[in-house]
Amino acid sequence: MTNDKTNRITKRILESDSFENVAHVCCDWEEFVFEVAEWGVDHIAQVDFDDLTENDIKILDEFIASFGCSPSNPHPCSKYADPIFA
Repeated sequence: MTNDKTNRITKRILESDSFENVAHVCCDWEEFVFEVAEWGVDHIAQVDFDDLTENDIKILDEFIASFGCSPSNPHPCSKYADPIFA
C-alpha cells in the first residue's frame, strides 16, 4: 500500500532517467539514498528523506527491489553482494 509521500517519490524516480538508472542498481531504499546523496540529493518531490516513516521506507524498499535487485539478488556493486577475490 502506498501513500502520498511514497507515491510522489516513486513517480519522480520513474520520471527521471538519472534516478531510475540508480534504482536499477540498488537493492533497497537505503542504498538508493546513499547513491543520490553523492549528488547532494536529500529529498525528492518535496519529500525530505528524514520525514519518511518505517512504513514509507518498507514501501520504498519494495519499489526499489521491483527494478530487479534485492538483498537476496544483489547487483554486483551492492553492499549485499558477496565479495569476489581473484
